Amino acid sequence: MNILRVCSAFTSRLGALALLFLAFTSGTVLYFAFAWHTSAKPALGIVYFYDRDETYMIISELERIKEDGFQIVSIPFVWHDNPKDPLRVKTDVLMEKCSQLGLKVYVREPWQENFEALEKYLSAYASKISYFQVINEADSQFFKEWRVPGELASLAQKNAEIIKKFNPNIKTVASFSTPLTPTLIARIAEHVDIVALDIYEQVQLDTFPIQMQTLLTLSGKDTIWIGEFGYASLDDQAQAEFIRKGLDIFAKNGVEAVIIWGWKSFVGLNIKDRLAETTIKTWSQP
Repeated sequence: MNILRVCSAFTSRLGALALLFLAFTSGTVLYFAFAWHTSAKPALGIVYFYDRDETYMIISELERIKEDGFQIVSIPFVWHDNPKDPLRVKTDVLMEKCSQLGLKVYVREPWQENFEALEKYLSAYASKISYFQVINEADSQFFKEWRVPGELASLAQKNAEIIKKFNPNIKTVASFSTPLTPTLIARIAEHVDIVALDIYEQVQLDTFPIQMQTLLTLSGKDTIWIGEFGYASLDDQAQAEFIRKGLDIFAKNGVEAVIIWGWKSFVGLNIKDRLAETTIKTWSQP
């Protein structure tokens, strides 16, 4: 998750202005705001940092996640060479339980440029994984770390090639915080199956149809994911309402999947044992 989205003035001010500028200057895209889709509800996923739980807790948490209507579990990339290491044991338990419950596993971005660790991870778990993120918020990395588009595209390509080598059925994902870096998006999209936007603010919901169509145009894809979706607030009602409205908007626009950030361990963003959990469970019903 890009912490700047929660607490940075850059994101809340400059980012908002950029999105509004996009809204008022793209006549082609504005048309899309009124072209609602009638597709089925998007698949729901949840970010779960299982490595912070004991093994017995992982099992019960996954069962509850399944009961709440989630279909995808998004997990951090965690690896240790020793198969008896507690982290490896926890990963084994999670992968097996997800398989039993019919939950699809979505692994987040691997350690940057540690391709050896990625290959070892895939040797152990490739058959259990449905989705794999090859790069996270590439545009944020571009702006914050001053990395050139070609370098980021090469990293995404390398990760994608390794993943497909071990299991060609794994869908690769690249996420962006905004659709405002055309060259970067186009170059990375060539190497992935899915492109995603991360949404944390009201202005992003207000301009979402425009953002989505822009990302589709730049990437050449047919649909998108919401790679991270959450609302940082201790106000349960405000959080639940933001999430409900967002899910409705995403469904109307034909979004394929929405990954909620997050299950627990995130102050203000967690949904477990809050009104948002009940809201999502109700929303997910047919």
